[in-house]
Amino acid sequence: SRRRPAAGAPPAPGRRAARLRAAPRAAPHLRPRAPLPQLHPPPPPRLLLRPLPLPPPPAPPMLPTAAHTAFLANSLLLAHLPSAPPLYSLLFLASPPLLRPNEFTYPALLRASPPRTALALATHSLKFLGAGAASSDRVLGSALLDAFARCGRIASCRRVFDRIAEPDLPAWNALLTAYARRARDSSCAGEAAEILELFARMVSSTVPPNEITLVAVVGACGELGALGHGLWAHAYALKRRLTVNCYVATALVEMYTRCGKMDLAEQVFAGVTDMDTCCYNAMLQGLAFHGHGRVALTLFDRMCAEGFPVDSVTVLAVMCACAHAGLVDEGQWLFDRMEIQFGVTPRIEHYGCMVDILGRAGHLDVAEKLIRGMDITPNAAMYRSLIRACGIHGKLEIGERMIQELMRLEPEHSGNYVLLSNFYARMKLWEDAKKARKEMKAMGIDKSPGSSLLDINGVLHEFLMGDKTHPASREIYAMIQEIQARLKECGHRPSTTAVMFNVEEEDKVGALSYHSERLAIAFALIASSPGAPIRIIKNLRVCSDCHESTKLVSRVYGREIIMRDRTRFHHFRDGHCSCGDFW
Repeated sequence: SRRRPAAGAPPAPGRRAARLRAAPRAAPHLRPRAPLPQLHPPPPPRLLLRPLPLPPPPAPPMLPTAAHTAFLANSLLLAHLPSAPPLYSLLFLASPPLLRPNEFTYPALLRASPPRTALALATHSLKFLGAGAASSDRVLGSALLDAFARCGRIASCRRVFDRIAEPDLPAWNALLTAYARRARDSSCAGEAAEILELFARMVSSTVPPNEITLVAVVGACGELGALGHGLWAHAYALKRRLTVNCYVATALVEMYTRCGKMDLAEQVFAGVTDMDTCCYNAMLQGLAFHGHGRVALTLFDRMCAEGFPVDSVTVLAVMCACAHAGLVDEGQWLFDRMEIQFGVTPRIEHYGCMVDILGRAGHLDVAEKLIRGMDITPNAAMYRSLIRACGIHGKLEIGERMIQELMRLEPEHSGNYVLLSNFYARMKLWEDAKKARKEMKAMGIDKSPGSSLLDINGVLHEFLMGDKTHPASREIYAMIQEIQARLKECGHRPSTTAVMFNVEEEDKVGALSYHSERLAIAFALIASSPGAPIRIIKNLRVCSDCHESTKLVSRVYGREIIMRDRTRFHHFRDGHCSCGDFW
């Protein structure tokens, strides 16, 4: 039993006290401290009276629609331009097709593709979207017009244009450019006349033309020799304050030179502020076309001095100027130095022009040697040029050798048989000429008739050889009889060698009298104002007798006659011609 301690005595230490004394005391800085009083006690938690609504379950994924997939496909095609046609075939032309194209698929694809691919894509667009899609979408319509125009499909281009209810400026420009390209490549008067009619419709509509329109219209005026229309187009551009940049200026220079107005061409050329090589080339070609060889050489020196680059077109234009002016040494020098001094590699056109220079000057042996020593294979145009020169200078042996080469190269070309017949007729080898004509008839070939265009007060009149369809035919043929009588009084004797038939001399004179340019001159003397220049555009080279008679007409009637044939311009004034009887 435990004994209680006596009163007043300190209690005896127990086991707990002994353990506390035995344990070491903690350091003062490690002793636990009392918690600090809270100055701002936290607010009591709010009671939620109702639970928060749960979010709705996610909707099922939407499958892409046809519009979405076509949009994605079109975006993919745009990202891969210009190498997108294979991707287009994979997406839209598979079997079965993965997708169906829409009106947004084709515009950019058509403009970025080469002509043949663009034509195939345009055909596909009409198949998938229908022929009337272009009428409701102007962007697609303009793209289709451009594609057909680049491929020379004028009929398809016109059908698309006619379906557009209200054509905009790109549509008009695409159609006009298509006609201009066709007129330039084929030298067809019908296409150029269509451009002027379309431009008249465009001006009467609410669509204002721009610089691209002006280039196409001015080019058509130059092709037709329609100076009045060209002057009106130029004045319209100035009135509308259209920008006459280097492209428009080049077109104007070409138009005025092809219409025989070298003074206006020089005026436009002198006012060009952003001159380039193309503008110089246009002026050089115009000077060559009019036989101003010395002036062309001076302008060429100025071009080189001002630092403009010389290209193959520049060299060809200067060589043509030397050919028309009979500058053999200058043309030979340029041909020999073109690669060394100007870095221009001679092409087949340069060789052909050099052959023409030598042939016109009568150096036929040198021309034949040049053809046989060429690094490039000669083409048919070079042989034709030399054959024609042999006919003019009476070189039968060289001409027959060139005929053999020509027929070996192009045995079925229609123009070759016409050239052969004319060559043998010049040599008065009538049996050979008849043989060539029999071969022409056996092949169903007809010689292209000579035609002449005449501009009287803005109206174009076309005449064919022996034509009697003109409303004023009776007056025209009466004027021809008067012209013949007055020329005979001046001592003119017709040169019947220009008639390629073995017929009587009297019949030859009658055939000469009704050449197309003589009909045009007779009508101009009747219908034009006294003293006004007569401007004629001829599709063939003018014959020697018509050239001589036109010189006399200019002196007897006191009229300046400006005639453009297939090769150059002839300015007849006071009994003389600007070509110096060298054409």
